[in-house]
Amino acid sequence: MTIPHNVKVASAYNFFQMCLLVVPILVPYWSSLGLTLSQILQIQAAFGISLALFEVPTGYIADLWSRKASVCLGAFVYGCCFTYLPFATNYESLMIFEICIGLAAALSSGADTALVYDSLPPDSDRLRLLGSISVWALLGETLAGIASGVLVIWSFYAVTYTQACIAWMPFILSLFFIEPKIERMERKGHFDNFSMVVKFLVADDTLVRLIFINGVVWSLSTFCVIWIQQEYWSRAGVPTSYFGFLWAGLMLTATGTSKSVHLLEKKFGAPSLLLFLSLAPCIGYFMMAAGIGWIGVSASILFYLSRGVTMVIFQDAFNWKIPTQFRATANSINSLVFRLISSVLTPVIGLISERWGLATGLCTLGGIFTLLLLILMRPLCSRIHELKVEYIPDDATPD
Repeated sequence: MTIPHNVKVASAYNFFQMCLLVVPILVPYWSSLGLTLSQILQIQAAFGISLALFEVPTGYIADLWSRKASVCLGAFVYGCCFTYLPFATNYESLMIFEICIGLAAALSSGADTALVYDSLPPDSDRLRLLGSISVWALLGETLAGIASGVLVIWSFYAVTYTQACIAWMPFILSLFFIEPKIERMERKGHFDNFSMVVKFLVADDTLVRLIFINGVVWSLSTFCVIWIQQEYWSRAGVPTSYFGFLWAGLMLTATGTSKSVHLLEKKFGAPSLLLFLSLAPCIGYFMMAAGIGWIGVSASILFYLSRGVTMVIFQDAFNWKIPTQFRATANSINSLVFRLISSVLTPVIGLISERWGLATGLCTLGGIFTLLLLILMRPLCSRIHELKVEYIPDDATPD
């Protein structure tokens, strides 16, 4: 199987973009600067709001003008942000960092995915290629966990200064993307263009709508635990120097799952895989809430098994059913909805956890996603069953 040029570049680009050394130790690092868990989650919410504000305009501009230019600019801002991070030492300066990194993420989000999909031949094994890109992203996170675990032995600043150097690699690699020749939207009638995209996502096709909504929900289910689990590990008595290695192990779990998605879907079918990816985080939240300890810590693996499946199966199903001319905009709307919900949900869970205990916050998340499993996942599985296909289909007839 010949691998398109943009897929190769995207694999390396995603590796370095996701090589985030600060993430595995972010909660204890920011706690050492005097921030509370609630403040940390507020700053993360600011990132989500910033990304939400810039998300759709940048994705739309990428569809109208140049996806490569959008990715390059985003990667440049990304490098600048992490160069600034070692000097951000209080609540206000960290808030500025997260707002700016939100802009960087918005510029590349959607456009990088569209670049890849526009480069795929019609007969390509999309799940295998997308799984490969996801594997490199997860390997970047894995390496980040190991490096973070080693560097934090010296100091938190050893982690942030190393991160500042690594953060310029995505910009260098982004220069090697090739802009595909595609049909673009009209550069006038912007409201009509945007209305067309929204209508396509939520009204034209039941399957697209269900894929869109479930993709957001189950990405959230594995995202919400990231910052809470670090506080959980601390309360379970896990030394901070172990955080990076725990993170690396979890990333390897997600990597293996992501790489196997195309085989798992063929063997078990999409409905079984979808049920697994939605049930795993629900069980994980309740297991963690049941008691602080190594059993609860080990429950983290369920989220990363789910994440490995989610980031491949939904991204492929969503992007392959989106017309080329507004694919970046559609991906940006997807991310916008995700970020808006997470920017509200995450601080609320932080407040609940501080006021009534971490177990209450975890149970709240478990209850929310169990309810959403019944409300949203069942209709998607039923729809796929009605279409009598083994996989989330490419060629299902729209309603």
